[in-house]
Amino acid sequence: MEMQGFERRVLMSRPYGWFSRSAVVPWLLRFARLPDEADVLEVGCGSGWNADGLLRRFPRWHLTATDFDPDMVGLASRRLARYSDRVTVERADATALDYSERSFDVVVGIGVWHHVGVWEKATLEAGRVLRPGGVLVLLDLLEEFFGDVNEKLFPPTRAYDIDELLATLGGAGFRRVRLRRTGGRIYRLVAEKG
Repeated sequence: MEMQGFERRVLMSRPYGWFSRSAVVPWLLRFARLPDEADVLEVGCGSGWNADGLLRRFPRWHLTATDFDPDMVGLASRRLARYSDRVTVERADATALDYSERSFDVVVGIGVWHHVGVWEKATLEAGRVLRPGGVLVLLDLLEEFFGDVNEKLFPPTRAYDIDELLATLGGAGFRRVRLRRTGGRIYRLVAEKG
């Protein structure tokens, strides 16, 4: 889904870029403990700020950064051009990924799963493209986040709760799920593909 309005403007802004690189990505990485060298798929890269933070931290990653919105793909392509030897930026639908099975060591989604729509299908697709032992890493907003003003500023396509997500992960062949909720509204998750 393509984002609209306020949220789109925020995620394209330089202040968000600073916030992403100095707070969001480091907060996720302290929890996730990811390999120094990997083939990585980022689902929902937006304008590329999160990918920039990941590529700075992991100089031996080859990252495929994807987004459904062609405008975001264009912005991310320009933003990540300096990493051209180890990044590919492409348009992709998280619910129908055009990659072979077992193509990636890590799949990352930062603040995107609630935008996907049929996030269950995106979870299955992430499992399909992961190699055995690979990990799905998510940081996202839960159903409880979207009340009052937040729903107007950051409208979800389809919100969900942790129990729904955990059931879907189990059905998709993920095991060893590590999960940490913050304030009941945000979570970080690492799930290993069996």
